[in-house]
Amino acid sequence: MKKSLALSVLALTSVGLVLNHVALEPMDHSYILNVDGQHWDAGGAVLDAMTRWSRHCEPVQVSSDAMPTAVLEAIRAHSPPQSHAVKGVQWLSSGSWYLAEVTFPELEPAVIVLKNHHGHLQIQDRGIWSGPVGPWRPGPWIRRYLLTQVPSAPADLLACYEPTPGLFRPH
Repeated sequence: MKKSLALSVLALTSVGLVLNHVALEPMDHSYILNVDGQHWDAGGAVLDAMTRWSRHCEPVQVSSDAMPTAVLEAIRAHSPPQSHAVKGVQWLSSGSWYLAEVTFPELEPAVIVLKNHHGHLQIQDRGIWSGPVGPWRPGPWIRRYLLTQVPSAPADLLACYEPTPGLFRPH
């Protein structure tokens, strides 16, 4: 068999093999890579890498230490009694803005955007993410959602948020 024919057969076989096992599927106004029935968020992986490369976290305080009492009190007051037993996982702050990642005994984990208004922390309208992210990577999905819901929040605050591994699992 000639080299050119062998290379052509190899190329066609390779393309056929990939097309038989890999597909790009539309889902949730985006696309997900399906590899033999397993979903993989290739776009989310690229967005995560780009965010890590381009963000500026110097003005943002990131901590997994004890969450400030004012943040926990604002969350407890938002939807009692379910939020009464809130536990802080991590928090970020930038100027008068806070982002809190929290868990509850009977509710899904949440990421909440708060702002200090004249010495009083307030949860921002529509600035709450809660629930699973499906097959998507949680970082890009949650950051994009919060950025569209609270466009006045500092972009660096949202960009510097990294979800706690395993907290937002698909159902």
